[in-house]
Amino acid sequence: MNRNLTIKEMLWPTTIMNQCCQRCHSRLTPTPKQSCPTCRKSGVMEKCEDCILWQRHFPTYDFMHHAFFVYDSAFQEWLFQYKFLGDYRLRTTFTTELKSYFKQERHSLICPIPLSQDRFLERGFNQTQALLDAACIPTVQLLEKAIHTAPQAQKNRIERLAVPQPFVPTNRVHLIKGKKIILFDDVYTTGRTLFHAADVLRQYQPAMIRTISLAR
Repeated sequence: MNRNLTIKEMLWPTTIMNQCCQRCHSRLTPTPKQSCPTCRKSGVMEKCEDCILWQRHFPTYDFMHHAFFVYDSAFQEWLFQYKFLGDYRLRTTFTTELKSYFKQERHSLICPIPLSQDRFLERGFNQTQALLDAACIPTVQLLEKAIHTAPQAQKNRIERLAVPQPFVPTNRVHLIKGKKIILFDDVYTTGRTLFHAADVLRQYQPAMIRTISLAR
């Protein structure tokens, strides 16, 4: 990557972030305008079947999701190298997108989806927390994952939807009342993980809950 350094980067080289080069970035597909208005699923203009199903399960939840990219082969390749091969350097790939999005959310509580202790020890890092840390986004740990489950990538759709509630609240949930909460995950597939997380937090009376992922 060739670019001009900023004054700050020249004075403090440790602030230099290895973001996504233009060649790799061009392979990623931004979420198209023609997508579900609720969850950003591509290829549909009205509320998709997934969202209609979740609305039946959670009729009082004002659900709204944002995703930056389509979960296609190029994104899967990046995710495999970062998440499953453990290439921790790739945590800085999307700092530009994350900084831009969360710049408007300074007063929100931002909660990354947690890993179980077993998964954390296996992987060595929480991929969602690392992405936000790399972008200098402040977070609050509102949830813990009490149940160790197989990775979502190893399950089919039916198995993902059947996963029992794995999350429990932390001792920080007293901060939630009246605040906007943003739950962050790397990928939205069926939505099961984010709906589980939101279901735990809703009982603590937040002003609203919104969800965001890198890909959908």
